[in-house]
Amino acid sequence: MNLEVVPPEGVGPVRIGMTMDEARSALAAIEGYEPGPPGSESLTATYASGMSIELEPAPGGTLGAIQVYRPYAPLRVEYRGIDLLRTPAARVVEQLGALTELEEDEGGRSYVASDLLLSLWRPFVDDDNPEEEQGHYFQSVLVAQPGYYDGPMG
Repeated sequence: MNLEVVPPEGVGPVRIGMTMDEARSALAAIEGYEPGPPGSESLTATYASGMSIELEPAPGGTLGAIQVYRPYAPLRVEYRGIDLLRTPAARVVEQLGALTELEEDEGGRSYVASDLLLSLWRPFVDDDNPEEEQGHYFQSVLVAQPGYYDGPMG
């Protein structure tokens, strides 16, 4: 399965600007969705692949940002054919950098494509060791609404 990242519009069926209820329903429509406890209004959905998706509300109760965390099972989270979370981070930076300007932060742990309203993150950098997945691959990708990087959302 592929989950398409379309900044700044959304990820898969989840769209920036939806109401939070609409966004939760869209999360449930993604293959492998594992429902939380009855009556839970969680802002994070989990999936059989090990992927999780976190919703961040904007002022006014609409969806302001979507963060996707790396799945364990083969699932492509991609932007323009680049598998953002299963391709080595150094290669993602190279490929994405050919399409847009990237701002490196945290010594290479984080990259922001401000014009796309997209960011990538990993807890530490280990580009030389593919066995060290936490540092070799990005662990999350975030797509946000315009203005997100200008300051606190709420």
